[in-house]
Amino acid sequence: MNPDLALGGATLALAAGYYLLAAAIPTSLLADDVGPAGLPAIYALLLAALSVLLMVRSIRRGPAGASDRAVESEIGRRSRIARVAGLLGIGVAYVVVVPSLGYLLSIAVLIGGTTYYQGGVFNRYVVGVAVSGAVFLWLMFVVLLGIAQPPGWWPVPF
Repeated sequence: MNPDLALGGATLALAAGYYLLAAAIPTSLLADDVGPAGLPAIYALLLAALSVLLMVRSIRRGPAGASDRAVESEIGRRSRIARVAGLLGIGVAYVVVVPSLGYLLSIAVLIGGTTYYQGGVFNRYVVGVAVSGAVFLWLMFVVLLGIAQPPGWWPVPF
């Protein structure tokens, strides 16, 4: 069986279960417009969409893609595992530093660091994307959706 198709199916089932759990979160009279289940439901829908994309891509590639993976060397597999472990490490570092540095600075460093780790160069364009991405996400979550984020030492009122 095609591993990407199997993984896509498994993550689609996980997304469905996560969505059902999020939908079961009781709504409080004090809840905002998004509600306590809003963000988890969005995450579940995003995971479902990515799962479907993975499944469609694996079906389009067909048996040729499966045979390509069969001849992949052990070094290639280890390299991919190390790359995934590095991205996981970046995510863990973000979770650790966000309370002290604050959301705005931490998410900017996360965007720039991930870009650099994935082979990008560190230049003014990457800095611009990281800063504008952080501001966009801050405006979306804090201002538009009213979801408080850790301020850290950043002087912007939350």
